[in-house]
Parts: sequence; structure tokens; C-alpha cells
Amino acid sequence: MKTANKGFTLIELMVTVAMVAILASIAIPSYRQYAIRNAESQAQAKMKQLEIELNRWRATALTYKGFLPKKIANDGTVSYSYDTGASDDVANTVIYVPANSTADNYQYKIRLVDGDNTANSLVPTASSTLSNSLTAGRAWVMFATPNPTKFNDAHKILLTSSGTQCKTKNSDTSVTIASTNCGTYSETW
Repeated sequence: MKTANKGFTLIELMVTVAMVAILASIAIPSYRQYAIRNAESQAQAKMKQLEIELNRWRATALTYKGFLPKKIANDGTVSYSYDTGASDDVANTVIYVPANSTADNYQYKIRLVDGDNTANSLVPTASSTLSNSLTAGRAWVMFATPNPTKFNDAHKILLTSSGTQCKTKNSDTSVTIASTNCGTYSETW
């Protein structure tokens, strides 16, 4: 009497490996696009939230100058400050998305600057001149850039106090923080 062999044949194993490979080749890019869209949505939501906070600030202070964004820590405490950016960032301009991210693990970095001079923060410094402080704070610009190590295919996002609202592929260099319009290859959001 013959005993039946138990196990898989080589062909059955190869068919299973091929099916898993096909599923993975579909699922991984789809998940990556989902992660990018999710990060972009979080950045856009944060930018809209900051826009509301900026308008509230202006309603009481009559200027955008001196604005500090609201931050909620993991333990629920509320503070008002900017995140610490990289050494080449202008001080008091960086907000990382998602909340409580750092320069090492953020998905998007939002820079919030003075709309009249994008090299300046909305927070006045001790070295601000009188003429500079008279024109500062009349407008603002927010520019969100994706983390290049995580989302090199994501969009750069621009939002200004004058109503400019667009996003463009990260490789497109026509839209920057100093842009006054959305450029040719941008789309609105």
C-alpha cells in the first residue's frame, strides 16, 4: 500500500509566489498614493486652520504681525509657538505636519512668512527697524513642502492672504514661497 505524499509541489508553490507578487505590485503603489494624499490633506487642513487663526489674530490686533500658531501637545496642554526648523530656516516660520512632528519625522513643513517680505517672519525681532515694522504684518504667505525622504512625488502647496491657493508637483520649481500666482502647471485645491 502506497502512502500519500503530503505537501506542496513546486508548481503550486511557484503559482502562489506569482500571485503574491502580482498583488504586491498593485497594492504597494496604491498604498503609497494613499499615504501621499493623506499627508497632503493633513497639510491643507492645517493651512486652513492657520488661516482661521491668522484672521482671528488680525481681528483683534489689526495686523498679522506677532502671530503665534496654537500648538496642542500629546498631553493636551496648549501653547503658542512655532516649531524649531532646520538651521537654514528663518526663525519663527516653521510648522510641521502632523502635529508634534520634528525636523526628523515630519510629513510636510509649512513656512508661514510675511507676505510683503517673504524673508521675514511675522514675529518681530529686536533688530526690526521702524520702517520694516510699519509695513510688516499686512499680509502673509504659507508654503508647504513635503518631506523629500518620504514624499518626493507629493505636491507643494501655496496659500496666501490675498486668496492664492494652489498646489504643484514637487519637481515643479515655478511656484515658490515668493510666488504671487500659481503658475502654469499648478492646480487649485
